[in-house]
Amino acid sequence: MLTDDERSAFLQSIARVRQRAAQVLRQSQGADDTVVFIAQLHRGLDTVAEQARATGPQPACQAGCAHCCHLRVEATEPEVFHIAQHLRAQPATVQADAISALQRHVATAHASTTRQACSFLVDERCSIYPVRPAACRKAHSLSAQHCAEQSATIPQNLRLLVDAEALMAGTALAYRDQPLPASAHELNAAVLAALKDPTAQARWHQGDPAALGPAPAQGPHTSKTPPHS
Repeated sequence: MLTDDERSAFLQSIARVRQRAAQVLRQSQGADDTVVFIAQLHRGLDTVAEQARATGPQPACQAGCAHCCHLRVEATEPEVFHIAQHLRAQPATVQADAISALQRHVATAHASTTRQACSFLVDERCSIYPVRPAACRKAHSLSAQHCAEQSATIPQNLRLLVDAEALMAGTALAYRDQPLPASAHELNAAVLAALKDPTAQARWHQGDPAALGPAPAQGPHTSKTPPHS
């Protein structure tokens, strides 16, 4: 829980991020330029994570640890289109394999009673690591055992979470100020929709909130990990 002063500082941080991001987005030239801006958010989140590791408790996460890659992940429209751009730049066989994996994931998502691996998890590694969404960059755990046991709560660095949420919320609001949709979409289904519909990005840039299909009502993003403890 945040104190009143911490919550006030959090809201002020969101406002600052929103203002700075909106200034840059207003100068963007076309849909591609607007999508690529999301990389600024991702770099900011990586910096926050690095600072947290340098000054706070060390996360238990390491290469090959993929427990959180079996949780539902949500991403905003610019993140989804950024991933789609990345995949379209890959060889045709790589893109075809990605589409097949996404189709399998989407087809079995509702029927599965166990946690599904993300379509982009290949040999226990993220195959889109450079363009992975904010939810994945924010996700961390201070206990690998809690993750392995699928605990209801995961010990996390609260400072990292707060700083990351401020960056994510402020950036989403800046997109909406343009106005461009920046809502939460399930990652696998949304990327599949973006890859299969070549008009989706252009329609999003024109303000169509349904360019990737209907978005859930809970907000711009959700945590990849269970609640922290």
